[in-house]
Amino acid sequence: MDIVFVNQVSKTARIPQVVIFDLSRRINKLFKRKTKQKTVSVVFVTATVSKKFNFKYRNKARATNVLSFTSNEKEELGDIIICPQIAKKEAKSIGVGFGWWIGYLFVHGMLHLLGYDHQSTKEEQKMEAMAKKVLN
Repeated sequence: MDIVFVNQVSKTARIPQVVIFDLSRRINKLFKRKTKQKTVSVVFVTATVSKKFNFKYRNKARATNVLSFTSNEKEELGDIIICPQIAKKEAKSIGVGFGWWIGYLFVHGMLHLLGYDHQSTKEEQKMEAMAKKVLN
């Protein structure tokens, strides 16, 4: 799996790419068939852009930490949209490092691209168990 980074946030914003590359290798090991020779775009956006996407695609009028969009292109798995501004606030409020939380959001977004969801309690438990497997 190839990762393409797009940073639409300030040029000085540090994005923990190494964390995402490490987690993508772990995901590749677990989901070889689904990720083989696929590209995933990881796009870092401002809270304003996140809010616009969240409203347009989920009808929620607030910025969110992560959104995932699957691709119809054979060579692409999809896009993961992350808002570092929201992620930074969340990481601080739950007492984890920013890099770790960005990694978690990446894994969460990847699991959506791989078909996981959290519409029911059972689905959420399955998704969280897989996230823990990737993160540990």
